[in-house]
Amino acid sequence: MSEDKLVAVKVADIGNQLPNHVSPSQLSSFDRCSLAYWFSSVAGWREPAGLPQIIGTLVHDVLENFLKIKSENRTKEVAWNLLRDTGETVINNNKSWLKEEDLVTLKDKSAESLKGYFDLEDPTKLVVEIEDIERPVSAIFESVKLYGRLDRMTRDDVVRITDYKTSKKPPAQYLTDSLRQVMLYAAGLKESGLNVGEVELIYLPGRDRVRRPTYKSALDRAVQHLVTTRRKMDSSLTKQTWMANPGTACKSCAFVKACPAKTAKAPIPGTPESEELLQSLNLEKRVRTKSNVENSGMEMLPFGDENT
Repeated sequence: MSEDKLVAVKVADIGNQLPNHVSPSQLSSFDRCSLAYWFSSVAGWREPAGLPQIIGTLVHDVLENFLKIKSENRTKEVAWNLLRDTGETVINNNKSWLKEEDLVTLKDKSAESLKGYFDLEDPTKLVVEIEDIERPVSAIFESVKLYGRLDRMTRDDVVRITDYKTSKKPPAQYLTDSLRQVMLYAAGLKESGLNVGEVELIYLPGRDRVRRPTYKSALDRAVQHLVTTRRKMDSSLTKQTWMANPGTACKSCAFVKACPAKTAKAPIPGTPESEELLQSLNLEKRVRTKSNVENSGMEMLPFGDENT
């Protein structure tokens, strides 16, 4: 976040606490706009999935199931059948906010990502264990609990974490956040005794790979960012003040009409007036309950990060 344009927003004390675990996606959300993070991960308002997120979910689900198949059966025909079947499920799950033109974009871009995957590697030669696909990663750094799921890990010539991207590769200066996420996974696995030698980002539509060795300073920076960000979250919660980051991201933010930094007459977040406004926008509020946590086998996972 750019410090010169941040706006401090006071919120009502709604009695909610931070999730016990922090995920890489939470860190990115907080970095983009801590007030939006408050609405979603603290207050529990569900953001409608944007089209890029829906495309990402679809392609990740297809590749996850595809790579669980025996290597000799990983054909293009099987992949396209998975895309069709999984696509129907994803569309049904998101039909309440998908427009007709979105469906065309969804089909075209998910197909392009899958084509890109086959151009980048031969899945019949990829050696990957089922437990290393969507593998959970958890660790504790300076009392901060990390939890997330990596896309895949391979262990052939080098132990490598791979993260799929359904967008095109950005300029080098914008790779920091994505690389830091996979470095954080590597740091978490190191805590459990597994040394990862390399991290990789695969930008499927553009057929681009970005690989980096997991050198100590990169792992340390990722961990320090985790710890520092959690401390900022703790401070914001204590002060009941969160920083809004007005900018281009507001165009796709579900909470913009309830954000005092963008909408002059917006009520104080957390007040009954604000809750009513968010409900009128057809947003859904989730409740993090003890029974949900026990059933999931996790301890107070953050809202929306169960499958991160």
